[in-house]
Amino acid sequence: MGGSTEYTLMVPNTPPAPSPSVAASSETAQDRFARDGTILEARDLTKGFRTGDRDVEVLRGISLKVRRGEFVAVMGPSGSGKSTLLQLLGGLDRPTSGEVILDGEVVSRLGDREATRLRREKTGFVFQFFNLIPLLDVYENVALPFTIAGEDPRRGETAARIKDVLEMVGLAGRERSRPDQLSAGEQQRVALARALAGSPALLLADEPTGNLDYATGGEILDQLWRSCDQRGQTIVLVTHDARAAAHADRVLVLGDGKIRDEIQLGRRTDRDARPLITRLAHLGL
Repeated sequence: MGGSTEYTLMVPNTPPAPSPSVAASSETAQDRFARDGTILEARDLTKGFRTGDRDVEVLRGISLKVRRGEFVAVMGPSGSGKSTLLQLLGGLDRPTSGEVILDGEVVSRLGDREATRLRREKTGFVFQFFNLIPLLDVYENVALPFTIAGEDPRRGETAARIKDVLEMVGLAGRERSRPDQLSAGEQQRVALARALAGSPALLLADEPTGNLDYATGGEILDQLWRSCDQRGQTIVLVTHDARAAAHADRVLVLGDGKIRDEIQLGRRTDRDARPLITRLAHLGL
């Protein structure tokens, strides 16, 4: 790679209205997703809340697609609905209307047990706050999802996965350290390793560098980018930071509960944020 990069500002295409049943034809949703490379789709999502004596509509008809191995960033001002959208995409909350389809399964139609199963099998989450268990060491925190699932995290393929992700995030040799013995950046690396250990189809990251200094945040973003570029990990990143969003292949800009614009960046080894900042300035952001 190298040379100049073309940045194109696009208004996203609105997907066609969903049929009454995603799997109504002989081709199943899983077949269609496998054929066109889509891992995640949102169809006309809305989300509203009751606040006091008034209704607040946070999302107003969001439609999007994410392809396998793609790195997508979602940006927007405070209150634009970024985190709400991420929660719906990950099955942590249900939309007021519309559908979320993950790897061919309609998340918003699943019962609580089935939604929990899909979330556990298909997704990984990284948040601004590290959410580590203070009494557990690094290895035990990374292994926690396997332990909860009743697996022995120190044997076989599971142990190999944990060893691999700890090496990837630069924590080999720190397995026995507890969170209070780690820097903030190291704690976020543990959280990232925990999210990646299960080889999720989709990694969802909500302001993962919000509590980190500039240099440390850059290291976490570079690790996310490498997991996408070298391992084919699909990532949806919510951020207010153009420097973070510049790591993505594509940036969706939210405003007033809708996708206002889509900025195609492409996969680049040079994740310079200045071209993106210029584009955002033209949008008044």
